[in-house]
Amino acid sequence: MLRHYFLPNAIALSSSLVIAQAAIANPVDQLLETRACPECELSNANLVEAKLNGANLSLAQMRAANLRKANLIGANLIGAYLKDASFQDANLRWANFTNADLENVDFRGADLRGAKFNAALLKDSNSQKSIFCRTIMSDGKLNNRDCRLAGD
Repeated sequence: MLRHYFLPNAIALSSSLVIAQAAIANPVDQLLETRACPECELSNANLVEAKLNGANLSLAQMRAANLRKANLIGANLIGAYLKDASFQDANLRWANFTNADLENVDFRGADLRGAKFNAALLKDSNSQKSIFCRTIMSDGKLNNRDCRLAGD
């Protein structure tokens, strides 16, 4: 009699686990739903205009991801691999890119006020028309180029 009681519960539990795993199997959906996807594989992800304030993307693999016009205020991108990614016109205020690989990244028109790039690889990155104010660059120096223009 006990065997019959435990068997349906075990089947229900395993079914719930399969459904839960399927629900987060797609890392883009996981990121958009939870704003947390550390160490996720997000290469070539289309995240145009995504609302990712405070997102945890530490150590994420995001080569060639499209984050144009995305909102990443205060996002954690520490150690992320972002080679060839686009942050064109994105809001990156207070985002943390410490130790990130930002080779050939497009930051044109991005708001980089308060962003941290400590020890980040910024080789061949394009930051034309980006806003810098209280921005910590890869060499640890503060970039306040646009503080007056930004009203900060």
